[in-house]
Amino acid sequence: MTKKCIICTKPAVYRIKDTPDFYCDECAEENFGDVSMLIKVEEEAQKLKKYLEKKVNGEIDDEDAEDEEPAPIKEKPKSKKKKVLNKKDDEELDQDDV
Repeated sequence: MTKKCIICTKPAVYRIKDTPDFYCDECAEENFGDVSMLIKVEEEAQKLKKYLEKKVNGEIDDEDAEDEEPAPIKEKPKSKKKKVLNKKDDEELDQDDV
């Protein structure tokens, strides 16, 4: 499953550490300038792949797994608020506002 840029939906290359925010090369450069502070998605994928290979080969048992397991990438929770269209001035309002 390829992660997508949160701005333009192109395939993501970078991510902000400990967040579910992913960025393509262009959007990362445009919004941050110094992309060296961002985590490369490919590097994280390689770390996870190595971990899984060790786990499958029996090099890591369940007790060691807690120490070596990489942090999971969290997805943004989707809002459960319903959007209501105000016909008077065509502006969206949250269900809580109605």
